[in-house]
Amino acid sequence: MRHCAAVAVLALGALAARSDAQWSTVYEQRYLPGGFNWEFRARYPEAERLFYAFDYGHAILYETLFAHPDAPASRLETGQFHFLVDTLLRHPPRLPLAEDAIEPEYAKLAPEAKAMFDWAHLLHRQIYDVWSDDHLSTEEKDARVAELVRYYKSRPDLAFSSHPKDMELMEGQPYSLVFRKRYPNFNGLIWAYHWLQVGLYDALLAGTDSASRAANVRAATARFWAMLDAAPSRMPAMMPMTPAIAPRFTKRYPEAAVIFDNLHAMHDVISDILASPMIPRSGKRAAILFAAARYRDDTSNITTVAEWEEMAVSMGAAHMGGAAIP
Repeated sequence: MRHCAAVAVLALGALAARSDAQWSTVYEQRYLPGGFNWEFRARYPEAERLFYAFDYGHAILYETLFAHPDAPASRLETGQFHFLVDTLLRHPPRLPLAEDAIEPEYAKLAPEAKAMFDWAHLLHRQIYDVWSDDHLSTEEKDARVAELVRYYKSRPDLAFSSHPKDMELMEGQPYSLVFRKRYPNFNGLIWAYHWLQVGLYDALLAGTDSASRAANVRAATARFWAMLDAAPSRMPAMMPMTPAIAPRFTKRYPEAAVIFDNLHAMHDVISDILASPMIPRSGKRAAILFAAARYRDDTSNITTVAEWEEMAVSMGAAHMGGAAIP
């Protein structure tokens, strides 16, 4: 096992010079136009603003791990953790943040990975918008979501695969699990973020009208706050998987659900790469780009949809924060 790990690290190191010499060719692309845009923000501003605080949390995490590799664990585990839980999430920003200003060194290290996250987060937000629009029938919402997924997949340089990836890609690499072991509190907070992000889908889908959807969003948000109020003891102990947290959404839109699980898994992978002492600073970019390519392709580390769903069930929703809407 140690020999295999050493070989993997050396291989990543060999890629470093080649990847560092490349210019990033990613470019930004706007959201898909539609009358549904901004509906979630208009109807659920308190939940929407939490996403802006989440963006800060992800950005400061990556910037701290890369720009301050020798910082004590308490910098994230105590300082930033309590700032987020006790201050920023309680009083979240009113507008989206300029993440490049929060994570300048990380943004220069791996702009391709950052662009992948931004593109997937846009899909997240637009599906919320569709299901928040009371002017659309259920059939029209289904058609709009299908259109959004097609639009998302039109950027193969950015789009996460819509095929499930096995856990080996996230937990079986030489650098795997380093972050969650050294920073359990911050890791649990990231997983709580991801719980709410997918849980809100079932909150919206389970509603039969505007009032019930609003009540469900309030209930899901209240459960998120309960996790934070008792942090870290009530935060997820395992990465939330969409089939367990949002089964309605998974059944209705399996491709989108797979995309979001792959997105959240790669968040963990990048945290591990940045935190791992096995990967030298000069090899971080190569390791991130290698993992990003694996999460985009439709051939490596693939499992079936049935196996992915079974894995989520067998791991236990209770360990992931519980189903958003029982």
